[in-house]
Amino acid sequence: MEITHIPAGSLTESEIEDTVAEVVAFDRVVNSASGLGPDFDPRPGEVRRQQQRTNDYLTHALWLGRLGADIVAKGIAYLSLKDNEDAAEIHVAVHPEHRRQGLGTELLAAMEEQLAGDGRTRLTSFGESPAAVVDADPRIARVAAASGTGALPSTLPEVAFARTHGYSLRQLERCSVVRIREAGGGLGAEDEGDDGYTILTWAGPTPEEHLEALALLHRRMSTDTPGAADLEEEEFWDADRVRANDADREASGKRLMTALAMKGDEVAGYTQAAHFADRPEVGDQGGTLVIREHRGHRLGARLKRANHEALLQESAVERVYTWNAAENTWMLAINDLAGFETFAWTSVWKKVLPTGATAGE
Repeated sequence: MEITHIPAGSLTESEIEDTVAEVVAFDRVVNSASGLGPDFDPRPGEVRRQQQRTNDYLTHALWLGRLGADIVAKGIAYLSLKDNEDAAEIHVAVHPEHRRQGLGTELLAAMEEQLAGDGRTRLTSFGESPAAVVDADPRIARVAAASGTGALPSTLPEVAFARTHGYSLRQLERCSVVRIREAGGGLGAEDEGDDGYTILTWAGPTPEEHLEALALLHRRMSTDTPGAADLEEEEFWDADRVRANDADREASGKRLMTALAMKGDEVAGYTQAAHFADRPEVGDQGGTLVIREHRGHRLGARLKRANHEALLQESAVERVYTWNAAENTWMLAINDLAGFETFAWTSVWKKVLPTGATAGE
């Protein structure tokens, strides 16, 4: 297999367009085989942005494995440029017709060697498995997550592959879906009283007057969510990074709906959901966080209700997917109240590469 390493920004625009077409076609085949359905198909705009140098805070690297002219394996790494510079989030996929031939192992070894050489030794990866597959046979031996909540069948190909290559299962996340037009916004309409909290909503980029609030919330998101301390260090966020992040989303056809909770001038929490110009009926729940000092006031439910109501009024979104740590029972209860149902289980894997040696040693 011939493996090509493609750092973001290294291709011409015409080469990017050719690669986008190939990668999208490959990813659609892989996704179809996964059983997750067309809502999880790749979006060309997102694939295109991954091959460009997005901003000063995040970049990507792509690895393509070919037999002849055909892509048979693909890897991608998400690389932070302002924090966690020794870390990478990676994903590996092999064409269904070429599995069990060692191609995934070959590609992963090339990725790890390159990343280790660049000082990226803390690797995190995610895998998605439909709930029906995970729950099909409760008698199968399972691998427990280090977080203490949840387990996956050891016979799942993605589980066996990760474990064989030294990755440990750190956490499980529940991927859930709600059909917001059927749920009517969900989360009830309980009387919240006059407790001093205000919920603001907006579509699109963050207004200038709220940039610092969103920067604070993104920083706290990297430290306050379940399992965060085990995965990465605190992320660097300021108004410029929020502004750049919003601009990249807009450029890739992603439209955000944001709800922000304030108590006077004090930031309390937020939630975001994204929908896409080329898939307007599908929304992905982004971050949801209530700062520790403001918990206990049902702000998580209130933020999600406000955001769903805004989506109903200002978008064509019909269903929203969200991901939450299996041990985050508080947020899962809020989602259940909102009408979310379990759709898949997302596994979070981690590996630390040896320092001063190539990944294969």
